[in-house]
Amino acid sequence: MLDILIKNGIVIDGTGAVPKNLDVAIQKGRIVEVAAKISGNALQTIDAKGSFVSPGFIDIQNHSDSYWTLFNQPEQASLLAQGITTIIVGNCGASLAPLLSQESIKGIQKWHSLQGINLNWTSVAEFLQLLSQVSLGVNVGTLIGHSTLRRGLIGDEIRHLSGEEIKVLDKILATGLAEGALGLSMGLIYAHEVNASGNELEILSRNLLKDQKYLSIHLRSEASHILESLNEVIDLSKQTGVAVKISHLKLRGKKNWPLFDQVLDKLEQAYHQGVKISFDVYPYDTSWSVLYTYLPKWAYEGGRDNILSAIASLTNRRKILDYLRQQGHDFGSILVAEASGNQNFVGKTIRQIAENLNVTKEEAMLNIIAATKAQVVVFDHNLSPDQVEKLLASPLSMIATDGSGYSKRMSELIHPRCFGTMPRFLSLIREKKILKWEQAIKKITSEPAKLLGLPDRGRIVPKLAGDIVIFDPQTIAGHTDYTNPDILPEGVEFVLINGKIALDHDRIMNLAGQVIKR
Repeated sequence: MLDILIKNGIVIDGTGAVPKNLDVAIQKGRIVEVAAKISGNALQTIDAKGSFVSPGFIDIQNHSDSYWTLFNQPEQASLLAQGITTIIVGNCGASLAPLLSQESIKGIQKWHSLQGINLNWTSVAEFLQLLSQVSLGVNVGTLIGHSTLRRGLIGDEIRHLSGEEIKVLDKILATGLAEGALGLSMGLIYAHEVNASGNELEILSRNLLKDQKYLSIHLRSEASHILESLNEVIDLSKQTGVAVKISHLKLRGKKNWPLFDQVLDKLEQAYHQGVKISFDVYPYDTSWSVLYTYLPKWAYEGGRDNILSAIASLTNRRKILDYLRQQGHDFGSILVAEASGNQNFVGKTIRQIAENLNVTKEEAMLNIIAATKAQVVVFDHNLSPDQVEKLLASPLSMIATDGSGYSKRMSELIHPRCFGTMPRFLSLIREKKILKWEQAIKKITSEPAKLLGLPDRGRIVPKLAGDIVIFDPQTIAGHTDYTNPDILPEGVEFVLINGKIALDHDRIMNLAGQVIKR
């Protein structure tokens, strides 16, 4: 007897093939048959008439670890409700393992307070073992964060690594990859990686070649220096042969939007020259950023202590203010989403805070950073909607939340993408027809699975894992906004994870997620 039989659905199998009316049979956690008509008994039959049956969606750029919701909200309801069955954490240079020292974990404090956090692991193997004992709502795999490695070795020091230190990190990285990490991530815009040398990046990246694992990179600049940042990434891939995925590609700031065509041309030329390059993107025109990244690079090199010292120095503060005024950016419209220890800032714009303090917008930014000890995250409506749609449609893109999974209402504001990324993307497919359905589904299923090296996920094919989403193409949509970011999406009817029904419409039925390793 079958465990689950899905009948009468329109199957989009993740390979890019045209949709077909097919039945799908599940047994012992696996897809066992896909055919025009499957007869036989099943413990549970789902009539999917009029609905699409797709592989489970893979969120290749997720931060449920750095926001800590992987532990305090492991159901990950906001992701399940979108049809997401697998998430990849450890992005933007910050992971929860390996921990070389107490300094290692500080890489996540830009997103989440370290107060009350209890750690009882050090290695990737120990972290994944502990995670496997948690009742997870979704499958979870991790990358190793470059900043996590670096901070664990040299703390907050501002310098290049010596040859011996690079060898140490190289060995630790190799061990973590062998223990199940899916690749390496870098957050080159952030304080503790901004000084990493090209030699360091190249040596660490070569570790990935043995098992064809990949490198995820947050560019050094997403604004005026984005072309130079792209050159760095493309050259790194050329030199090493490593597959590179750029994290949440975007052009921040209206004055930088004219660079867009050059950005896409550069990426496409590199791809056609044989460079293994791709990127992920979220379907929103508002970024969710750490506020200190708006400062000049020299002001945040070396981390929070340096940032706070620079702001406290009258001379350096004047230089920073001059830099900010020259950017031509509407800082006043930036909305504070999270402010460590200062809830009064949350939900207010920089303009409102500046007026309350009777200072300029630029001065208000520095006051906020100082008051929160540089732990402040903001929303900035600084992306072009047209450019976002072009990135979504690009053959080099995958779709990802760049957010976290939640199961309860939060005191801070969270980006709507945490609840709405996949439904919003699919509603754009329906309404604007920027891609065919089969092309859109491939971007969130088999393409990320291929990059991750997970051949048993991302397709509806016999013998593969039973990760499946059933959704209504006519109604699927996200309804979140920036003041009500935690509204569940519409249109996802069933989610199956590892052959179990995890979600039946809005009800969580099973926590069936597993730890994903190569």
